Amino acid sequence: MTDVVLKGRSVFPGSVAGEAVVLKTPFSFLGELSADSGKLSVADPEVSGVCVRDKILVCPSGKGSSGGPTVAWLAKQAGNAPLAIVCTEMEPVLALGVITAEIPAVDRLERDPVAVIKTGDWVALDGDVVRVTPRG
Repeated sequence: MTDVVLKGRSVFPGSVAGEAVVLKTPFSFLGELSADSGKLSVADPEVSGVCVRDKILVCPSGKGSSGGPTVAWLAKQAGNAPLAIVCTEMEPVLALGVITAEIPAVDRLERDPVAVIKTGDWVALDGDVVRVTPRG
């Protein structure tokens, strides 16, 4: 399969690559990510319990809670934050979380990343460019 290259808006700059974990619903650091383990606690049984450490988290948007940026920072300090976040449309609280924890992030891509990227795909983020290599 051919790589897909998408250009978007860099919310926090960085250059990282890793395996994708895709959520179909909006994400909040508060209540949906354990800072101690890096595991997700979400309604989607396909990814609930999955550790996002060293992974690229893909989601449609955030769902704000003012405590989210603190959880993001704690997860980053513990080495349990995602390598990057790719989302359809970053909302302010999720943006504050990625900026606080210095997690590279991009949104407003040319195509919806939740529709294009599948869990297990290899995703490389470089500033505002996302390269997706579909899994086998």
